[in-house]
Amino acid sequence: MATFKKVKLSNEKELHSIIEKELDALEEGLELLQYEFATSKGIPDFLCVDSGGRLVIIEVKVGEDENILFQALRYYSEISKIKYVVANMFPDKKIKPELEPRIILISERFSDDLRRLATLVTPEVELYEYAVLQDKDGKMGTYFHQVTIPKIEELPPSPPSFEELENYITDEKLREAYKKAVSSIEDIAKDIEEYPTRSYVGFRFKGRLIGYVYPYRKAYGVGAPVLDESGKAIEEDAFIRVEEPETDISDILEKIRRNYEILNKKRQ
Repeated sequence: MATFKKVKLSNEKELHSIIEKELDALEEGLELLQYEFATSKGIPDFLCVDSGGRLVIIEVKVGEDENILFQALRYYSEISKIKYVVANMFPDKKIKPELEPRIILISERFSDDLRRLATLVTPEVELYEYAVLQDKDGKMGTYFHQVTIPKIEELPPSPPSFEELENYITDEKLREAYKKAVSSIEDIAKDIEEYPTRSYVGFRFKGRLIGYVYPYRKAYGVGAPVLDESGKAIEEDAFIRVEEPETDISDILEKIRRNYEILNKKRQ
């Protein structure tokens, strides 16, 4: 009968090496894209893709560390913005960039505070506690245990109305400029769908976001994904923040028009 003893690690790199060799023990079908994938927000320990094509950000700590959650959320923010770029970097991995990335945190233990915080953020965060085991021949392996915490299911709040979003802007002249920007996007084509979210008005065509307008208290912003000719997002969104009513926003409106034309061409 095989016997194992628990090994206490003090070196995070050693733990990384063990986990990298045993990703399948964490989740069947999990495949490494790159160890320590550099982003503008830092370097996540592992960037992977799961068996369903979703990107997976994995952050690891040897021992209890409250900062692990906030690190992972920063990495998620960046990876989510460049997921189409990442898919192009690994064309043979069958990545589905239309799906939002997952976050997996691995630590020897998680505090009660962190467990609670992990249930309060979006996206969903998966917690795994690990133990490194060694057999009599000195071979080491990792055992993973998923930490499950029941969530209180709440109905998501309804988004504000178009009028409520518009009236969030306190300056009357800026509010009129915001309305003009919204109308300019509406006028691009009749089959563009306009919809309110909790913080902005979005515009989509064929289910794809082509532009959006953000109301702020003393400003508004207009943004657009940057699409290549095949309709894939290729870089960070183009965005302009407007604090003066007479500001020229024609360039960003032209990018939104171009997004519509690219997606409309694909349909034909």
